[in-house]
Amino acid sequence: MPSALAQDGGYSLGAQAGEEPVRRLVTDAGFRHFRRVAETPFNIVYEAKP
Repeated sequence: MPSALAQDGGYSLGAQAGEEPVRRLVTDAGFRHFRRVAETPFNIVYEAKP
């Protein structure tokens, strides 16, 4: 995380970023479809499509 903060771009997500920051990153990268497809007590899986 410290190296991400030192770089340009503004994306320093860390290990537990949350859905909204990940969604923003994905949509800023040009993907139009983003959704949560699975969740366990330890993981969340997202789907991103152009």
